[in-house]
Amino acid sequence: MGKYAFVGGRLVDGTGAAPVDDSLVLVDDKKIVYAGPRTEVPAGYDVEDCTGKTVMPGLIDTHLHFSGNLTDDDNDWVIETPAQKQACAVKQSYDALTHGLTTVCEIGRNGIAIRDLVNMGVMKGPRIYATGLGFCRTAGHGDSHKLPLQVSKDSHPWGDQVDGPWELRHAVRLRLRENPDAIKIWATGGGIWRWDSGRRQLMSTEEIQAVAEECKLTGIPLWSHSYNSVSAAYDSVRFGAEQLIHGFELDDKTMNLMAEQGTFFTPTIGFLPTWYATYPPEESEANAKFPGNTVVERELQRTYANLRRANELGVTLTIGSDSFSFVTPYGYVTIDEMYDFVDKAGIPVLETIKAATLNGAKMVHHEDEFGSLEAGKLADLLVVKGDVARNIHDLTPDNMDVIMKEGDKVIKGAL
Repeated sequence: MGKYAFVGGRLVDGTGAAPVDDSLVLVDDKKIVYAGPRTEVPAGYDVEDCTGKTVMPGLIDTHLHFSGNLTDDDNDWVIETPAQKQACAVKQSYDALTHGLTTVCEIGRNGIAIRDLVNMGVMKGPRIYATGLGFCRTAGHGDSHKLPLQVSKDSHPWGDQVDGPWELRHAVRLRLRENPDAIKIWATGGGIWRWDSGRRQLMSTEEIQAVAEECKLTGIPLWSHSYNSVSAAYDSVRFGAEQLIHGFELDDKTMNLMAEQGTFFTPTIGFLPTWYATYPPEESEANAKFPGNTVVERELQRTYANLRRANELGVTLTIGSDSFSFVTPYGYVTIDEMYDFVDKAGIPVLETIKAATLNGAKMVHHEDEFGSLEAGKLADLLVVKGDVARNIHDLTPDNMDVIMKEGDKVIKGAL
């Protein structure tokens, strides 16, 4: 760390404000001391010429998994050895940082340990908000059903199988002993097999309510996975989930409640073509109304329309990749999600950048510390070749000349 002056770039500060041409951003140690129109650079700063480049906040991915998996097969997820998954998870977290993710929200068996090692300075990685294992029902999303249940229990990379309201209350209390930052549930399936339908509510109303009430007792946030079930999404929101993940099918009642309560919506549309290549969506009356030659094409169009409607109704959006293996590369899928916000849902570029930065910081209740380039905040920033505010596709990991987390320049390819 040191004193850096980023001079002459186009400043996109993450707040949604208009870009500042010919800007200056000053970093002293871990923090930003100035971000605005270009002025004289004080003595003692290392000057970085950012002419023709964008200076913007580091990206915040509010939904991913450092699962440590090498494939997208749900049996491999479990039977790959814990040692392999732990080692791969460390590499995945490093990839996230070196591809522009300075903060992430992680669900998985290894995330809390990696978070602590990063915070202690033992290893480099993004700032991590971790849940530990999330809770699903037996035979639900997070239970590899072809394997013995105890094998899933012992080695599933992100799911913990728990049934019943009081059992879930106890499980939350046990998880709190690991010091998580949030609690995660799977209120629906994920479409992996016959009884894992994403269109069905697989956690009962009483179970969702029990977890939500237990979270409120200690004040820990609840993050809920809901694919295509309107009832599961509504139960999650009305009982107080702070984040709704996926939400591929929502009704106006749920969206209006989300806007009213300030529920964060992480739609994860960027990874869907990859996911659907392995686990195709189901035919439904809902997607039959949309154009496309295949069920995948129709389902994607329906999902984009759902996101547009959420944005119209004022739901607060964040960016989440759902990266879980090297099949869904960290950072790249996050940025694909941003492309889809703009190209598929018609969300303006500056609002998309805000969703990928400041809104994520708000979701984890640290918007006063990071998420935008403002004086006094931590220096999490990117210097990107091109004009990202004019063309979102200029934002790529390869175009990132500088990745900085808390004033520390990240060295790519060191692991």
